[in-house]
Amino acid sequence: MRRSRLSAVLLGIASAALMAQTALADRPARDPAPPPPGTVIPLTSGECPFPVDLLVLANKEYTLTFASGAQIVTGQLSVRATNVTTGGSVDVNVSGPLFTSVGGSTLLLSGATLLFLPAGATGPDSPGVLWLTRGPVLVDLSGQFLTVSLAAADASVTDLCAALAGP
Repeated sequence: MRRSRLSAVLLGIASAALMAQTALADRPARDPAPPPPGTVIPLTSGECPFPVDLLVLANKEYTLTFASGAQIVTGQLSVRATNVTTGGSVDVNVSGPLFTSVGGSTLLLSGATLLFLPAGATGPDSPGVLWLTRGPVLVDLSGQFLTVSLAAADASVTDLCAALAGP
C-alpha cells in the first residue's frame, strides 16, 4: 500500500514536471471552457443513487492548449449540485486547475475539482461517484476502467452524494 502511494506521488511529480516543461516550451492558445453560466447538466447515469442536476453558477474557466497538445484548464468555476428528489443542494467552487499531458492517459486534478463518473466506470458493478476532490488527484484513463488515486497525503475527496442524501 505504501509503495503504491509512493508510486502515485512520484507519477504526479513527474507529470507536473513534464507539464511545466511543456508550458515553458511553447506559447499556448487560450479558449473559453464551456459550458456557460445557467447551464444545467443532469446526472442520470448512476453517479448518485438519486438524480442530480448540476447548475453552472459562474464560469470564467479557460483552456490553455500548447502546440504539443498538452492542456491546462483553469479559472473560476462554481457549480450548484441539487438532489432532484429532495431539492437539497450544495454550492461548490471547482476552479481546478486540471492538467493533461501529451498523448498521456492520466489527468492531474489539482486544487478543487468536481469529479462525476457513472456507475461501472471504475470497475464492474462499481457505484457511480460525485466527488469534490482537493488536489493532487490522478485519474488514469488507460485501462478498461478508470482508476482514481490521491497523489499526496493532503489530497482529499468529499462524497457529494452523501452530502446531498440528507440526514
